Amino acid sequence: MVKKSKESLFVQSWEVYSLFSRISEENGVKGRQLTVHHLGGTVDAVVRLFINGRRKIGSRPIRFAYERPETYMPDAMPKSTCRTAAMLEFKSEWGRFLTYLQKKDSVGIAKVKSSQFYILPPDKESNFSHVQVAYRVEKTCSGSDGQKHREDNGFPSDRCQGSIENHHGGNTATETCRRHQPLAVKQVPPLKKNYAQAHPSYLETLGQVHYAWIFGAIAELVDNSRDAEATRMDISIEEIYSKRAGKEIPMLSVIDDGHGMIHEEVEKMVCFGHKKPEVDDPDYIGRFGVGFKTGAMRLGRDALVITQTNDSRSIAFLSQSLNEGKDNLEIPIVSYRRKGQYMEVDTSVQLEALAKYNLKVIKDFSPFDKYLIGAKAGLFRENNTGTQIYIWNLDEWGSQYCLEWDRGLTGGSSFHKGDIMIRSRRLRSRPGQISKKVCLDYSLRSYLEVIFLVPRIRIYLQGSLVKSRPLAKYLNQTSEVSGNIIGKRVHLTLGRSQLEFEHANCGIFLYWHGRLIEAYKRVGGMIHNGDWGRGVIGVIDVTDLMNEGNGRVGVLNTKQSFLDCEPYAQLEAWLGEKADEYWTENFEKLKLKKGGSLYKPDHEWVQCDKCRKWRMLSSGFDVKTLPEEWFCYMDPFNGLCEMQEQKG
Repeated sequence: MVKKSKESLFVQSWEVYSLFSRISEENGVKGRQLTVHHLGGTVDAVVRLFINGRRKIGSRPIRFAYERPETYMPDAMPKSTCRTAAMLEFKSEWGRFLTYLQKKDSVGIAKVKSSQFYILPPDKESNFSHVQVAYRVEKTCSGSDGQKHREDNGFPSDRCQGSIENHHGGNTATETCRRHQPLAVKQVPPLKKNYAQAHPSYLETLGQVHYAWIFGAIAELVDNSRDAEATRMDISIEEIYSKRAGKEIPMLSVIDDGHGMIHEEVEKMVCFGHKKPEVDDPDYIGRFGVGFKTGAMRLGRDALVITQTNDSRSIAFLSQSLNEGKDNLEIPIVSYRRKGQYMEVDTSVQLEALAKYNLKVIKDFSPFDKYLIGAKAGLFRENNTGTQIYIWNLDEWGSQYCLEWDRGLTGGSSFHKGDIMIRSRRLRSRPGQISKKVCLDYSLRSYLEVIFLVPRIRIYLQGSLVKSRPLAKYLNQTSEVSGNIIGKRVHLTLGRSQLEFEHANCGIFLYWHGRLIEAYKRVGGMIHNGDWGRGVIGVIDVTDLMNEGNGRVGVLNTKQSFLDCEPYAQLEAWLGEKADEYWTENFEKLKLKKGGSLYKPDHEWVQCDKCRKWRMLSSGFDVKTLPEEWFCYMDPFNGLCEMQEQKG
């Protein structure tokens, strides 16, 4: 008789439940609750598997034996890799269970009637997020006396009882039964539909999403900061010493003062396979669940995230370097919770031993030691919350990096501010475009100036503030046009831009959720004539038009173009018609003035650096006299931040 110890182990897992029950049910075993007794050890393991995590259906005991893998692990058996605990509160129990197997170098053998499951000990570097289970299903044979015979798993059957202590040696009744009636073994193929595993090479595949234009990857990180309601973000590239490389390497940092993320949100950010929202929320840009991963892995091979809320802090490491040569993707996450003035490991979401292991991995495979991590965490003190993203082993372009950067001159003019640029200076392809000077195609500062339809967040690039340019407010000879496309209202602003005229550019800027998706889209006569519409710029937000309902939107997950769908096709035709009408009606007015005089915008605007509202300047005011930082109480507005924003 097996004597139970005082300590019990409770493990709940959808994944192991699916594996055990599916194989067993194919052979007539209907058990759902599996009671496991520990044989010859110090722990009684009780595995309770529930449907929907609550309702128990049926009950059938199984027993575990702990032996070395080579003793009980047939080589030809199929294996399946399963996640250990889908529910956070059960991760601790699984950790204790797998720690025991790892420490004893033992395999846990479970039997459910005619099914055997061999839970293998985790590798030494495992974080216990997954477990390998070998299995097989056997058909038992009956002798002439009608007795059941022992299955070949080291356990006596119901009628052929042998000594448990003696089950390795001697001619037991079990072995006698086996000699009389050989077993017919049914090999079951691996259950490959249970889970989708991610091979580390998938990270490189994700990075290819933004291979056409690397600024699309940076835009993903900017989107996340805006969705986190950040008021400020800093983007920069600086040198940092890497002990693995033995030299200083460039590292891209993206830091914001948003509301930060809790552990579950960090998991969703760095892991795979999350459900898209069922509704299209116009206040949020992110919706596809892959933005951070595709963006970070395009920019570099390794990324570290440090995020803090009012009550928690988490560190996550998405790394190609860490996962080289591995079969399954490992993503270390360490989470802390606030206790008074300090942060301590949050044992409600992870084992303390696992947290220590993950932190060691991060320090071993990144330029971050405990002092640098502490210094970066100290950046939260001023605003208490926010997210920091650090990316290194940046993508290369020949013998150089894809990106090049310049710190600029402190206190210099706007022409001497720092920038991050695409080294190739390659222009994006647009039908009918003849201009060779499209700055936002290769200058991050130029792109960030117009990335938002109504800019609110202050973005600092290489240490200096990016002066936002809401395009609709910077046009001359402005015309407002409304229309109806497939029953939805659209509003287009058309006008002439002096800057774009000088660069021989034109086209429509299309925004979705207030974020730029397409720039300089040529429509109508612009496609076939390089001079047609020169300097004419259109601005339109198509959030409602591209909302297909049921959470579907007509935007690609790169957020750099639209789907080829009926609303978009009709939009192109309508934009071409309205742009041609505007050009025809205003052609004489849009000609270059005599003597090369400049066309100024219909109104001059300035943005308050506190409330982020836009204020219209009085006629004749020289914008060049404005200070670097301007607030509502200053000339010429002389008002309060609480005052309503003016419409252009």
